[in-house]
Amino acid sequence: MRCGRLRGKGCGVDEIFSHLHHKKPPEFLEEHKKLTKKYLDKILQKVDTDRVVDSLGIKDKELVKQMIIDAVVMHDEGKKNPNFQYYIMKNKAFKDLAIDSGDTKHSYLSAKIFFEKYSYLVDDETKDDEEYYKTLFLLLGLCYVISKHHSKLGEFGKFVNDFSDEFDLKGILQYQSVDKYFGIEFYVVIKLIYSMLISADYYATLEYMADIEIDDFGEFKEREKFYEYDVIKNMDKFEGELNTIRREMFRKSEEKLIQNLDKNIFYLNAPTGAGKTLMSMNLALKFEPKKIFYVFPFNTLVEQTAGVFRKIFDDVVVINSTTPIEFDESDLRQYETAYLNRAFYHYPFVLTTHVNFFGLLFGVGKEENFPLWQLAGSVVILDEIQSYNVDKWWYMVEMLNVYSKIIGFKLIIMSATLPRLDRLLNEEKFVDLLGSGYLKHPVFKDRVEVDFSMLDKDIEFEDIEEMILKENRQKVLVEFIKKERAKEFYEYIKDLDYEVYLLTGDDNKLYREKVIKRCKSDKKVLLISTQVIEAGVDIDMDLGLKDVSLLENEEQFIGRINRNGKKNSKVYFFDMDKEADIYRGDIRLGFSIKSYKNVFLSKKYEKYYIDVLIALKKEKEKIKSTKSEIEIFKSKVTNLDFEWVRKEMKLINIKTHTIFLPFSIDISEFDLKIKSELVTDGMLDGFKVWEAYKEANEIENYAKRKVVLSEIYALMQFFTFNVYSYVNIKKYNDLVGGIYMISEYEEFVDDELKFDRKAFSKYQEGMFL
Repeated sequence: MRCGRLRGKGCGVDEIFSHLHHKKPPEFLEEHKKLTKKYLDKILQKVDTDRVVDSLGIKDKELVKQMIIDAVVMHDEGKKNPNFQYYIMKNKAFKDLAIDSGDTKHSYLSAKIFFEKYSYLVDDETKDDEEYYKTLFLLLGLCYVISKHHSKLGEFGKFVNDFSDEFDLKGILQYQSVDKYFGIEFYVVIKLIYSMLISADYYATLEYMADIEIDDFGEFKEREKFYEYDVIKNMDKFEGELNTIRREMFRKSEEKLIQNLDKNIFYLNAPTGAGKTLMSMNLALKFEPKKIFYVFPFNTLVEQTAGVFRKIFDDVVVINSTTPIEFDESDLRQYETAYLNRAFYHYPFVLTTHVNFFGLLFGVGKEENFPLWQLAGSVVILDEIQSYNVDKWWYMVEMLNVYSKIIGFKLIIMSATLPRLDRLLNEEKFVDLLGSGYLKHPVFKDRVEVDFSMLDKDIEFEDIEEMILKENRQKVLVEFIKKERAKEFYEYIKDLDYEVYLLTGDDNKLYREKVIKRCKSDKKVLLISTQVIEAGVDIDMDLGLKDVSLLENEEQFIGRINRNGKKNSKVYFFDMDKEADIYRGDIRLGFSIKSYKNVFLSKKYEKYYIDVLIALKKEKEKIKSTKSEIEIFKSKVTNLDFEWVRKEMKLINIKTHTIFLPFSIDISEFDLKIKSELVTDGMLDGFKVWEAYKEANEIENYAKRKVVLSEIYALMQFFTFNVYSYVNIKKYNDLVGGIYMISEYEEFVDDELKFDRKAFSKYQEGMFL
């Protein structure tokens, strides 16, 4: 034998309790195991276990499959712990076996019992060393998942080190590591098993505790409604060159996809105005998916697109931080059902954000991992992928490639400019559905006249004002890359003969809606903005002036100008603030529009992205210490350092404080469903919203608390602001759930409810930039 046996002792008691209920008899462990197996079987109807097992490359596939199933079913064997039974389960039969002040935990003991069962099957002398170590590391990975089924995933290596002491494995594993035998597929497999385990456990527990039996995990069944939708059904009747090109793109992308249905990842290079939303849905439906996930960089895009799809489908659900969980107040169990549906994505068609999706793939907590297995058999549409941090491009494309293969989902990546990210993998593995030719078509390329004359000189506010007056357009958009510069220009020009608005990341959703509404009116509007305007804001302006930043941002900006191609519109670029101040460390800084004017005008972005990707690849392959960044990443992933991977792949790494300012908001011009008890004299009352938030945090029932809080969060977004964590919050009136409530806000909030960060810093007597 290569590893020692766990010398476990049976407790001699058959009635092992698993859960207690205040109205029912205790649930026995064997009953919980049967329910867990019942739900695992339902999950495995969605997940292709052969695909998962094959990815590990272990010869004894039947053993691997049985180990995975047993890891889920046996996850609570440690509840046989006499201390757990007597002190936690109140099982009097264990009184004589329990030890005063003894350990009452069960997860780690469950892992030990599981290891004892399978160590002999793994330690088969007929196995060669590679087969033995592969199977042993899989066994240890499954033990780790079992040990963590009530907690977050962390560092597998630390667990193995501790576990080795229990079973005298240190000599066996002394010169071994996971990455000698597996690739990053191991990470995806273990994370998927963790998702299946905690899901089956939750479903089984809920059936006993709340009598809720889950049969419907949310499967897409509305395919025909799409083709009955007027715009699709009457596509051939729309006249004009733009509609002719849209039809051609719609059909060409469909033909290319049908030729490659066996592939996993597809590129859709669709210019602004090409109708990519409906085009991508048509492509998704060709796979007859179990579910559809539509993923965006911003909540505003989520909400806008949800509005489009709700005209077609009945079952469209938004999952983000600002959309309430829907429930039926008349039935208390509906809180459990509503929370369950949201937590496990029990919906046929989900619209969510990049942040949520990355949390699904790389998060370490239970709620992040619950719905991971739901990706199996689904189609994921990733929109505006260029908005991802360039530093993560290689990691992202490698992980998406492996995830889609093992879990078995199709991925459609969309963008107007669209980098061919698979080039980072040394081979083009993904299917390009349209190529970049349509971006160069005059209908799209020449939609906006571009003028670079302002790039040739130092620019002052007077120069921008002069250009606005010279062009004399109805709708004008001016964008700065720094928030303070936008505010300064607003103060400089706000008395011009326009309705002048300032829009930055410090404005709440209601103010943004008000500004967008005014931009669509027949009034002369001058909008001054930061880069929050580039994507997710549905406006159509006549004239644009922009401080240059990254080439993708310039393309996004002109997408706000003459969106429908019906006007004679123009964009000027100028250079006022240093891009490096905003995009520190971004490799694309060396590839700005100042060097790539012809690329930008001709829309030949292939050259730009080839140059960027070559530079990025060189950067990632640089040796740091003894390994390159890519080698370090692969090693961390394969060796299951989950917390390191979470931090590395987190899209937003800026640490902030959240503050809540309880002002009152005039909601008369907005179509909002707000409870009357939160309104004072027709105004949404911030103090009342805060009190409702505090009351929601006190709700004992977990599911009800999560559901009610989701309602409150939808309103709290109008009153909350994030400030960098190096600002010391000294003055505040209340602190609940990590959110600071500050009632004396008059010094740093103006009459339009705009947040002044410098004034806030002064108020807190700290440094703020």
